[in-house]
Amino acid sequence: MKTCAALFLALTLLASAEPSFRIGDPARSDASTRYFDKDAFRQLVEHMPKTELHTHLEGAVRPDTILELAQVYNIELGAANVEELKKKIQMRPGENLLDFLKKFDPFRFVFDHPESLRRVAYEMVEEEAREGVVYSEIRINPVKREDVLSIEGVLDAVLEGMQQASEDYGIESRLIVSLNRSYPLESAMRVARAAAARKDRGVVAMDLAGDEVHHPASKFKEVFDYAQSQGLHITIHAGEAVGPDSIRQALEVCHAERIGHGVRLGEDPAVLEEVARRRATLEMCPSSNLLINVVKDLKSYPLMTYAHQGIPVTISTDDRHIFDLTLTGEYLAMAEQCGLSLQDLEKISLNGIRSSFLPEREKARVEARWRERMDALRSDFALEP
Repeated sequence: MKTCAALFLALTLLASAEPSFRIGDPARSDASTRYFDKDAFRQLVEHMPKTELHTHLEGAVRPDTILELAQVYNIELGAANVEELKKKIQMRPGENLLDFLKKFDPFRFVFDHPESLRRVAYEMVEEEAREGVVYSEIRINPVKREDVLSIEGVLDAVLEGMQQASEDYGIESRLIVSLNRSYPLESAMRVARAAAARKDRGVVAMDLAGDEVHHPASKFKEVFDYAQSQGLHITIHAGEAVGPDSIRQALEVCHAERIGHGVRLGEDPAVLEEVARRRATLEMCPSSNLLINVVKDLKSYPLMTYAHQGIPVTISTDDRHIFDLTLTGEYLAMAEQCGLSLQDLEKISLNGIRSSFLPEREKARVEARWRERMDALRSDFALEP
């Protein structure tokens, strides 16, 4: 597989008259490439309009919010301040998937109450808006403690929080309802029915996440047949813990239009070709894959390898406060490690709108807003050719 650097060398040689904007030594700038030092490029990325399609609400709860809510509900966290709490809930290099799953234990209580669910959903959208996100799709597994709060109650509270933040911050956001692969079919179908009942209130899709090894997507064919029949879109986590066969099942059995992660797609050229033929978008989460040990480093991350095969790719944070990430940071990591230009990042951001689960008319409206903001940024930073 070609490296990111080799692919971008070829791309530079084929560049159009419009200059490429990249991180580097400004003294090297020429007619075909304008370089910015790291701080200047960071400013560009911070202000550019972005999109995010793969972010879990459960992993996006602010540590300071957890501390405050623990006091409200009289929960003992075993952490006296934010820094102590971060040591409990954030991933560190060298930890594994089992470590990751344990990170949520200290704050599961947050999802037992409608008022706290509304708050964390609001804050999730608020954080994205402050990063320049113009459109996002947030996902949640609504099966929490059903003896305390029903599936329907979880979804209603999250939708209320998201919608209020969208109004307050001028950001478009929609909800994806996620299933855990370990669920029995009966529970999964109850979740699908609750999601379908809210498709006119902000729910746009169903997702499948969890243990790829022991619970293949084909187990849920009936559930995703139902979801599709009800007009819900479908995205499925695949090609992360298991290789390309997991992606094939998601596409062929469960009607997936997008693939969550898909980082191992390149292991099977036939599956890669099929994903490209379908133009099934990959919702890629670079630092998440690195911290879970799915990839060895970011320099060899295959995001642009797949993009050059005609596959739409996007960048997301996955679980931003578990991995201690921002979307701006993920964009910059790909620019630094794989040589992405500002134009590459623009295309990836636009992919998020074009691959979204919005109706076509709404996509066009959001894209027009995205272009207005990008044009203003180019003018402010004198980025015209």
